[in-house]
Amino acid sequence: MTRTELINRLTRERFQVLIIGGGIVGAGIARDAAMRGLKVALIEQGDFASGTSSKTSKLIHGGLRYLEQGRVRLVRESLRERQILRTIAPALVCPVSVLLPTYEGHRDEPWKIKLGLSLYDLLAWGDPFTSHRMLSRRRVSSLEPGLCVEGLRSVGLYTDCQMDDARLCLANILQAVEFGAVCCNYVRLRTLLSANRKICGAAVEDVWTAKTHEVHSQVVVNAAGPWADRIRQMSQVDAEPRLAPTKGIHLVLPRLVHQGIFSQTQDQRRIFLLPWGNYTLVGTTESAVDGSLDRLAANAKEVDYLLTEVNRILPGSRVGIQEVVASFAGARPLLAFSGSARQASREHRLDQDPQGLISVLGGKYTTYRLMARQAVDWILKMHRWTSERCLTDQVNLMESADAINLDHWKDLTHRTDPELLTKLLTRYGTRAIAILQLIDREPALAKPVCPHHDYLEAEWVHAIAREMACTISDVFIRRTRIAWSSCQGLDALSTIALLLTRYVRNIPQSIDAQVKAYKTELARGLSFRSSAGQSPVFSASTAADSDD
Repeated sequence: MTRTELINRLTRERFQVLIIGGGIVGAGIARDAAMRGLKVALIEQGDFASGTSSKTSKLIHGGLRYLEQGRVRLVRESLRERQILRTIAPALVCPVSVLLPTYEGHRDEPWKIKLGLSLYDLLAWGDPFTSHRMLSRRRVSSLEPGLCVEGLRSVGLYTDCQMDDARLCLANILQAVEFGAVCCNYVRLRTLLSANRKICGAAVEDVWTAKTHEVHSQVVVNAAGPWADRIRQMSQVDAEPRLAPTKGIHLVLPRLVHQGIFSQTQDQRRIFLLPWGNYTLVGTTESAVDGSLDRLAANAKEVDYLLTEVNRILPGSRVGIQEVVASFAGARPLLAFSGSARQASREHRLDQDPQGLISVLGGKYTTYRLMARQAVDWILKMHRWTSERCLTDQVNLMESADAINLDHWKDLTHRTDPELLTKLLTRYGTRAIAILQLIDREPALAKPVCPHHDYLEAEWVHAIAREMACTISDVFIRRTRIAWSSCQGLDALSTIALLLTRYVRNIPQSIDAQVKAYKTELARGLSFRSSAGQSPVFSASTAADSDD
């Protein structure tokens, strides 16, 4: 379905549920509601997952540090959701081994680490993961030779999960669409519509054409993440803020570790160092948002803070500011509490204002499916609508609802190189057949996009034709990981320009403008290099333990 057709459906049809926000929570609600037979629409002002949902630590985890805070229920919920996501999206949620070292001077005693990991295993009862182990110094040196051993007291080894956050969000959107939802990116909310003092839809603007349309719906759900208070105040001007968003940055470095490392910092926080393809992902800081939520970027002091910790944890790494391949920054939608930033909660809540606007506030990526289920349950109960029961914990996210001709599938797979087939099935599940069909029709599309990546031209065409990518940034940053590599996709710009010209009938933005916008976004991620010494100081007084 073309973008024009989607916009036409959005404005001509009447919906039961309109969702504001195409991050992971909005995407999860759209999938759940559509699977239960509701008539659903979703709008997102940018690309799907372009906000917080693509700027996480790429972890699906229980949140080991919450045990220390006594939030056992939150950890249990998160671990249960980890197991569900591992089941329904095995290609996008994969196990990762994590080392938890403690050193002389750390606040955590070795017995506390062992007790915490034992409780973590107990709360994850039923997961197929291997239970934690406490390692000898010799064993640690063999697993992670670069880890600092000076003052090392103990090391625990446990298992959590890594994810592809942007593609996991997109998988929810695509399955919602297959179950009948109308999901549109680059559609901006202008105002909320009301009748008889009740919200009944929204006036929206197509970002590419600047045309304004009305969308009518019986229920409007605010799932805008860190921006949720803005939406609440569009419904109720005097609405008190319910969120205290915080900024977190991550760095992409050359490959430094073989295992994940979850280590305490000098100022008593914790940071992750995670293997991420050919690179290492390091994060995160957490500080008050200074400026617009829409244009967050790492500053020199924040980068220096993380690099100092990396060089302390891995003394032989000696990474400096010039070794940073890329960085990204996002805002977390934390619930507000009076007091310090350390009191901000990772839990979530549902809220309804006097005009009927439903807001889903707070939460963490790991528990998005649970948040979505609770939101849809509430809507159904409130309106006394009948529906199918929730099956989001059982339906595989990587399976397409489109009918597949099994004979054609068998023929295509038999003629496809096994290594290529495995790669495509891992990335796309049964939706890989659309890519195989493209290659079957045009064998030239089986070429890699550039020498530095194994993505095929057919995958880019698929992203544009089937995954609602509208721009070069959509493809390089969220449909693939090309932006987070050493070449950053600059060597492939000419190839994607040709593909856009050939396969997109109405390019929403000129190719030159798209290239410029993409380069600007890349430059923002490395702007700390030119601002060294000019950024505000990042210190422990503004930091809090972080978790996505």
